[in-house]
Order: sequence, then C-alpha cells, then structure tokens
Amino acid sequence: MLHTHLTGDSQQVTVRLHDEFNALSRLCIERCVHDAWRCAEHLGFRVTTGLVERLARERLHAVLNSEPSPRARVGASASAAAVPESRRESSPGDSRNQPWNGPYVQ
Repeated sequence: MLHTHLTGDSQQVTVRLHDEFNALSRLCIERCVHDAWRCAEHLGFRVTTGLVERLARERLHAVLNSEPSPRARVGASASAAAVPESRRESSPGDSRNQPWNGPYVQ
C-alpha cells in the first residue's frame, strides 16, 4: 500500500478537498494530493498548496466524471445478456469485462 507522509500544508489541502469530494474516501484524496505534489515537483514547478489543490481538484473531478451512472451499468449488463454467448467478443474471464475503477478508487 502506498504510504503518504503529508506535510501540514498538504493535510490542509486534503481536508478542503475531502469536504468538496465527500463521495470519495479520505485515503483516495490523500493519494491524489500526494500524486499531484510529486507530479509538480517532478515537472520542476515551484510547488505551492494552491497549485497542488488545483491539480488534485481537476484529477478528482475526472475520477468522478469517468464513473458510469448506475443506470448505464444496468443497461449495459442487460444488453450484454441479450447477446448469445457464441456471438460475444470476449469470455467472462477476459480483462475487457472488468470495470476500470481509476487510480484513486478503492
């Protein structure tokens, strides 16, 4: 498991973002803040809490917006069941049938 050692500044960013993205776990948000911090450092930016918060917020919006709605999941499984097994492109054990939960979703 990824262990993050957050500074006081990054902990404040995590708290603010957790208030905004309460549908996601605190650990998910901590990881995102940690990733954003390291990414900014790696790219040579002067890391500020404002920059990290903006980067992490954009990533968290993308995570939430990339999840299909519950109705879409139900409709997709119902339509897949209507296709005969012999005409399906992949088998049940095929990784293409596994949902992608994104890098921050547990």
